[in-house]
Amino acid sequence: MKKFLCVVLVVLLLIPTLLRGEEDADILVVTAPSGATLRETPDTKAAKLGRIPYLAEVKRTEWSDNHSTVEGVTACWFKVSWQGKEGWVFAALLGSNPREIELIKSSDGKVRREMHRLWLKTDDGKEVEFVDNPVSDKEYLNFTYYGTLPGNQFHVVMQSGWEWCTYLLVACSDGRQQQVDAVPVVSPDAARFVTANFDLEAGYGHNRLQIFRYENGMGVLEWSEEPTEWGPENPVWESDTRIKFNKKVLSGDFTEAFVEFDNKTSTWRLAD
Repeated sequence: MKKFLCVVLVVLLLIPTLLRGEEDADILVVTAPSGATLRETPDTKAAKLGRIPYLAEVKRTEWSDNHSTVEGVTACWFKVSWQGKEGWVFAALLGSNPREIELIKSSDGKVRREMHRLWLKTDDGKEVEFVDNPVSDKEYLNFTYYGTLPGNQFHVVMQSGWEWCTYLLVACSDGRQQQVDAVPVVSPDAARFVTANFDLEAGYGHNRLQIFRYENGMGVLEWSEEPTEWGPENPVWESDTRIKFNKKVLSGDFTEAFVEFDNKTSTWRLAD
């Protein structure tokens, strides 16, 4: 089964429903209002084995390279298990997962999902749309809603592709977007956020630690470190001007390190 691997930082400051185990990684939700047909083989003309209702959860067990186009949407097929049955479902009909659905339900109508489309409503009345490309090749693209940052300044959307992922911060006020490496960790005074992405070996993303300050409703980069001998993990704000994180090497070993703000020079500095 093809897997789209991505280093995802678990951030305690995000909404608690994000914290799920790896066992949920292949649990998907039917987001087509009319439901999804379970078929014997990955083909629109294959025998029907049943009808899976809207918002039902299924377990994905396999990907197919077969692509079909239904009502203008091209997608691959997923083999799934549901209520003791196994069969194939057109991937565009499985546009979400249980974590995202929980977050959408608790968004007070600011977020909605239908099949391969995700919409975010901003405070000024706009709608920002994201469209998945659910095919099993290098054109694959998926958007997943990840909740809001503390202070409700940004929605967080993970965008993932063929063996890569990044995160989009979408301003709750007006929909402006900013791309970052990982889910931000917000400072206690909510004036800054830090991102840490460990990708020392694969090279699918940036291996770096970055600090941003909020300015005019967006994040402005203040400091960045992109090492080659180690990678950053698990940043924690110990105060508004001090961040603890792990320096991790390829062997899996790590040491604690710190980034501190120097008031005299008004800059951040790395300290072991």
